[in-house]
Amino acid sequence: MNATTLRTFVGRTAARTSVHSDHLASKAQQQLAFSSSLQSPSTLTWLSSSYSAARSFSVASTTGQAPDIRLYQYHICPFCNITKSVLSYAKLDYERVEVNPLTKKELKPWSVDYKKVPIAVIDEEQVNGSEQIIDALLSTEYVQQYLQSRWNDETETSDKDVMTMQQFQNSENSQKWMRYAVDDLAALLYPNICGTLGDSYDAFSYVKNVDSFSGGQKLSIQMLGSLAMYFAASRVKAKRNITDEKKALKEALDKFEHEGLDDGKLSFCSGVSTPDLGDLAVFGVLHSVNGLQAHTDFIQLRGGPVKEWYDRMHLTVMGDKAQHQIKLGVTCD
Repeated sequence: MNATTLRTFVGRTAARTSVHSDHLASKAQQQLAFSSSLQSPSTLTWLSSSYSAARSFSVASTTGQAPDIRLYQYHICPFCNITKSVLSYAKLDYERVEVNPLTKKELKPWSVDYKKVPIAVIDEEQVNGSEQIIDALLSTEYVQQYLQSRWNDETETSDKDVMTMQQFQNSENSQKWMRYAVDDLAALLYPNICGTLGDSYDAFSYVKNVDSFSGGQKLSIQMLGSLAMYFAASRVKAKRNITDEKKALKEALDKFEHEGLDDGKLSFCSGVSTPDLGDLAVFGVLHSVNGLQAHTDFIQLRGGPVKEWYDRMHLTVMGDKAQHQIKLGVTCD
């Protein structure tokens, strides 16, 4: 679809639905929740040992019952992906419900006063917001016992202490990088994936794989959603006084590499052999753009400590190696 066709379609659609650009910008503000090389010998050794350890975990070793979880999400929402990184790390099964960002009908009528994502229904109790969902999950006996068992098995003998729930969730370091992911990194993604109408249109291509959306819904979401997020990205740039979004994101990742990973001396920003909540939050934000040009530019092609950390986190959280794919279709392990 060329730019002329896109403008014509959006113009006609906006006229039929009386959608003014200022109104779209306002809606976009509400939708801000949207949005390998493993050549180091030490990294390869870590990957091999961690994969073996991960396979040895048994949920049966924990007591209590796993919570019943249903997660309402947008596929490319960084906050939803932070939540999903914790769910995956804790090996929790959950039902995933993709929400139509234009109508939000999946949230009606039961979520009366709250229409943002993520929303989780945990054992029939509604929990709103990524940080609140994570707090609720980490407070369950089942998750606490599973994670402690995992940390006991994963901790290297060179570590002074085994990771604890307090250190994982509430240490100064964990909270520092959690806030970095939520307050800084997530916001910088929007201008980088929706800085142009073309990029924004590509970002919404995920709807093609959502079976619960009809053909008409997929088309309207990709067209109007991309326009709304384009305006949202412009508002983020103005609010943060960003003139070069690519430079701003690179500098943010430079900070993480230098302060969080000590320029590659640390396997995780936790400072030990297992990640903490800060690691999971940063990974979740970056993983939300997997498959888009921004992911290629700022993870795959960047290389170095950040990419090595990302690959380490992918194995730890997802249980398999990250598959980095360049736009031309060349896959880089």
